[in-house]
Amino acid sequence: GEVTKFMVYNARKRNEAGDTAQEYFKRTELVAGVQDMRFQELMPDPLHWLGITKIHRFVSMSNMKYDAVTASGITIEERVDIPEELIPCDAHVEIDAKVFAGYFAGSKKQKTYDELSGTVGRGLE
Repeated sequence: GEVTKFMVYNARKRNEAGDTAQEYFKRTELVAGVQDMRFQELMPDPLHWLGITKIHRFVSMSNMKYDAVTASGITIEERVDIPEELIPCDAHVEIDAKVFAGYFAGSKKQKTYDELSGTVGRGLE
């Protein structure tokens, strides 16, 4: 998983058109063959092993992660979006792409497909 993540990151940074939110998932598909190769259904297992039955504040954009946790019987009281001040400038490419794709956005505004082209990360320096 980590090797794939670094390969995707390098492909995004080396893309001639730049690292844009419009192309975010395309880079992952080109490297891994799928938009997300993680198997979230197994993710709650360590939580159960630790005896966790309730999460008061769940900070994750991933609907797959949220669905896996709640389907396993763990109660989530509140979903919290990532505070804007904690998102590094370069991470807006990923955040905007995920919000556009339907990930949990909280109070974040979903951009149009055309607006995504304006979200550009830094290149290789």
